[in-house]
Amino acid sequence: MAVFDMRSYLSVLCCILTLSVLAQPNIIFIESDDQSNQAVGAYGNPAMVTPNIDRLAEEGVSFTAAYNMGCWSPAVCVPSRTMLFYGKHLWDSQKINATNAPQSLPELLKENGYTTYITGKWHAWGKRPVDIFDKVGSLQPGQLKTYFTEAGHVTDITGREAVQMIKRHEAGTPFFLYVAFNAPHVPRQTAQKYYDLYPTDQIDLPPSVVEGPLNPNIEYNYTKAPLKKHTMRARVQQNNAMVTHMDERIGDIIAALKERGLYENSIIIFTSDHGISFGENGVAGKVCLYEPSVTAPLIIRAPGLPANEKRHNRVYLQDVYPTLLELLAIPKPDHVAFKSLMPFITQNDNRESVYLAMFDSQRGIVKGDDKLILYPKSGDMELYNLQNDPWETTNLAEEEKSKKITKTLLNDLVKWQVKVGDTVDLKEVFRKYFN
Repeated sequence: MAVFDMRSYLSVLCCILTLSVLAQPNIIFIESDDQSNQAVGAYGNPAMVTPNIDRLAEEGVSFTAAYNMGCWSPAVCVPSRTMLFYGKHLWDSQKINATNAPQSLPELLKENGYTTYITGKWHAWGKRPVDIFDKVGSLQPGQLKTYFTEAGHVTDITGREAVQMIKRHEAGTPFFLYVAFNAPHVPRQTAQKYYDLYPTDQIDLPPSVVEGPLNPNIEYNYTKAPLKKHTMRARVQQNNAMVTHMDERIGDIIAALKERGLYENSIIIFTSDHGISFGENGVAGKVCLYEPSVTAPLIIRAPGLPANEKRHNRVYLQDVYPTLLELLAIPKPDHVAFKSLMPFITQNDNRESVYLAMFDSQRGIVKGDDKLILYPKSGDMELYNLQNDPWETTNLAEEEKSKKITKTLLNDLVKWQVKVGDTVDLKEVFRKYFN
């Protein structure tokens, strides 16, 4: 049972009341692409050089177990961002197109007095950015051929345009600025000085990285077998270098807000659309339900929210939509299925469970510290205790003492399927667990 923290609750209630009475806060929503929790210093990796993201964590609330619900596309960012902007669960989001798209977050904010901007990557279904945002900067595709352009490095372009939008915004009306960096997505190209920060011989890989065959249950691996640690170390180096480059541009955005006197009354969100695996569990990619890929950093810094707080509650990255609405005292539309994070912040609330799915080939559920992953096509099953085994190295599914946990999780997962319109038949493939 969640423990009710009255002091925290009253503090955040005061925050919401203050925001509703004073000038509406500006919102800066910064999103990276393919960035795992391991690529943030404040999330426990001292080798990472991310002082500006770390500063946001020190001044705000960090969620260490924020999940992307899943995907229907090998470009995992598409489902993630579609869910994020429209607030619908995975399989309902898959049905969204330009003509049936519900009201998006930027449109709702615009309706409530915000000027809306976007610069950077756009990779979501539904309406076009020009139909959603008031002002559109340089838009980048989901997959770049190169980061180096005549106008400069794409990370620098996105950061520079965000700064320009802040500096040019007319005082008197609040703004919503969506800064969508492509980094650290491939091709991982940046200046040598960033690579030099991460010598490959000093990169420690997690214990779940084992050389040899690739995971046979994962459809999309971005390397050839056998898996090699030296290859994974090189990719981690490139990834981390891209993140540090991006972090510098985030520092520019923070500086621009401070220069205009806007920083203190701004809501700043930093997140990524999902994580990525560099060999963990035999996966080199992101189309899987293991923790490095299916979770990503989520940091919220806002006036009145607790500072330097970490929440280990299991949440969804897409909970940002209703969270912003609650912070701004804007009623949540009926079509928004995700939950506000405010109860997780004020009352240490918890979801009973978290549903995860990729294509028709992977299903998962996390309840407490127990995580079940199913592969309906192969009939394979994995059970992990994330408290004792955060890197998911010990599959408990075949242990006699785990049968009760497995049955409970399977039944809960089937209930989730009904709730979200998931038609994959788990009872047939795993029928022995339903007897």
